[in-house]
Amino acid sequence: MVKQVRFVLSALILMGILVTACMSPASPAPQVTKAPTTAPTPALTTVKVAYLPTSSFGPIYIAQDEGYFARQGITVELVKFQSGSMALPLLLDGSIAVVGGPISPAYINAIAKGGHIQIVADKGSITPGACTANALMVRKTLYDDGTVRSVADLKGRKISGVTGDNTYTMSRVLAMGNLTLADIQTADMDYASSVVAFDNGAIDAAMLTEPYITQAIKRGSAVILLKGEDYLPGYTLPLYYGPAILDKDPELGNRFMIAYLQGVKQYNEGKTERNLAIVSNYTKLDRDLLNESCWYPITADGSVSRQVNTEYMDWMLANKKITQTVTDEQLYNTSYVTYANGVLQNTSGSR
Repeated sequence: MVKQVRFVLSALILMGILVTACMSPASPAPQVTKAPTTAPTPALTTVKVAYLPTSSFGPIYIAQDEGYFARQGITVELVKFQSGSMALPLLLDGSIAVVGGPISPAYINAIAKGGHIQIVADKGSITPGACTANALMVRKTLYDDGTVRSVADLKGRKISGVTGDNTYTMSRVLAMGNLTLADIQTADMDYASSVVAFDNGAIDAAMLTEPYITQAIKRGSAVILLKGEDYLPGYTLPLYYGPAILDKDPELGNRFMIAYLQGVKQYNEGKTERNLAIVSNYTKLDRDLLNESCWYPITADGSVSRQVNTEYMDWMLANKKITQTVTDEQLYNTSYVTYANGVLQNTSGSR
C-alpha cells in the first residue's frame, strides 16, 4: 500500500515537471504607443504688412486673429504708415511684403522703372449706392454760417488730406468748383490728426475715410460736403505684393491670399460682435464708433475694377506726375486670387 502511494506521488510529480517544461515563457505585455493629442505647430513665416489703422484692413486683422494665416504657416507683422505711398521704398527693397491703398504716381513711376510691384486683390472701393466710406468734410461752423456750401467756396481754404495718395481725388473734387490745387492751401496730416484739427479750427476741410468721417460728425466739428461716389465712383483701394513675394516666394503669396480671402469672407458678414472686437483691437478705435461707421465693400473673390485706375494713370501722365503709363500686365497679377479661389471652392469648411 505504501509502495502504491509512493508510486502515485512520484507519477504526479513527474507529470508536473513535464507540464512545466512544455509551457512557453510568458510573453511581455505589448507596449501601447499613445497618439499625440494635438498636431505639431508648424513653423510660421513672418509676412510684414504696411497698414493704416482703418477698418478697410479688417480682412487682415480678422485672418490674423482667427488663425487663417496660421493655418497657412504665416504670421503677420503689421507696420503702421501714414499712407501706402510712404511704405513704397520698403516694399521695393523687400523689407515689407504687402501694402494696401490707392495707386499713386510714386507706384506707377516705380513700376515703369522696373520695380516689381503688382496689384493682387481688392481691399475696398467707393461703391455707388453703398454707405459713405470716403468724403470731403468741411468744418461745421463754416458750413452752418453759409461760408462754405459748395466746392467753389473752398478757394483759399486750408485743406488736409490733399497730398500723397489723395492728390488725384482732390483734383477731381476741385474741378467740380472750377478750382485747381493752386487755389487752396494744403495741410499734410493723417486722418486722426485731421479730426483733431477740425476740433481746434486748424483746417477748413479734409478728405477723410471711415471711421474718421463718423468720428468728426459725432464730435460736431465737421459735416460732409461731398460723398466719395459724387467725385470718384468705383475708386479702388487695392492690395499689392512686392518683390519679397513676387520674386522670392510666390508660393507664400498663394498661401497669404487663401487666408486673406477667408478674412474677406468673414469681414463681409458685417459688424458682428466678433468682427467689431477684432477691428477695434487693431485700430484702437471705439467699438461703438466702428459700429456706426461705414465699412468699405470688398469683393468676395478679390477681383479689382481697372477702369478708374486707367483714368487715373491718364491724369498722371497729362499732369506730368509720371513719365509713362504701365500696362495691365505690369500693374496687375490675378494669379494669386485665381489660385486662392480655386483652393477655397474645393475645400469644405474653409472657415
